Amino acid sequence: MNHQIRKRPFFLILILLFVTACGSETPDKLLDTPTTTAPTSVPALDDGNAETAPESTVPVIPTSTFASTATAVSPTVTPQPTTAPSQPESTDTQYRVAFVTADDVLNVRSGPGVNNSIVGSLPPNAANVQITGAGQMVSGSTWVPIVAGDVQGWVNGRFLTTDISADAFCQNDQIFGIVESFKTAVANQDGNALTQLVHPERGLRIRRHWWNPEVRIEGNDIGTLFTSSTVHDWGIADGTGDPMVGSFSGQILPFLQAHLVNATETACNELINGGTAGIVKLPDGYQQHNFYTFHFPGTSEFDGLDWGNWAIGVEEWQGNYYITYLVHFEWEI
Repeated sequence: MNHQIRKRPFFLILILLFVTACGSETPDKLLDTPTTTAPTSVPALDDGNAETAPESTVPVIPTSTFASTATAVSPTVTPQPTTAPSQPESTDTQYRVAFVTADDVLNVRSGPGVNNSIVGSLPPNAANVQITGAGQMVSGSTWVPIVAGDVQGWVNGRFLTTDISADAFCQNDQIFGIVESFKTAVANQDGNALTQLVHPERGLRIRRHWWNPEVRIEGNDIGTLFTSSTVHDWGIADGTGDPMVGSFSGQILPFLQAHLVNATETACNELINGGTAGIVKLPDGYQQHNFYTFHFPGTSEFDGLDWGNWAIGVEEWQGNYYITYLVHFEWEI
């Protein structure tokens, strides 16, 4: 009897311990479930969307703009008049092709840059060109969307210039003042003044003779032109055929000082020259720019054969006037 009574309390104790253990496991699971599920799943979903959205849109913008260049012309051109205040003025401003030789054309492309397909071309004497929207810088050149007749696309803006009639150009006192300021900058060898007269991107084209190759000065080289020791190939000397290689200050500046600073005659859109066996004309592709000629008639000591002059091209670009080219002329054999 006593042995059985002892077993029952022991059995009851085991049952109570088992029930207590089972009851304690259930609350533990209920606590773990909200802790691991709710905080982890909700923030992870929000953060993922916030990070993914900008990452997916940022690359797409430049990619769609430059990759689909054929379709980029229309979207770029269309909204510009409503967003840029200068665009309505561009419809009234006419441009023409410049610095394209007679045996060449200005390619019109589906988008800005030479990597885009050619959709048309403009001849070297093309006029009535309209810039229809904002330009885009590609590899150091500003490409602009244009319309010329039934041709529409993008061209390198360096080969366009504002179309100004000869009369309007020659009667514009501001333009002549720009040329006089250039003459003063040369006389003083003032690089800072030169940077105000030459467009930094479009640059200054210089030719020792009209038939020699051009050297184009741009960017930071404009301000240091008078002092720079950079060597350029200016072509060959008339008569001897010797190479003319050297700095601007050594090969060009002496003739600017002699024939521009000391000039006594000027003419607008007309070349003045003394006696010469050579041909006097502007280089091919330069004719589309208006210009002034500064002429030094020479001295009696050499019967005027030491004459010389400079044709100075001036263009309007985005409402400002710039010196765009220099071409030297002198007596030739």
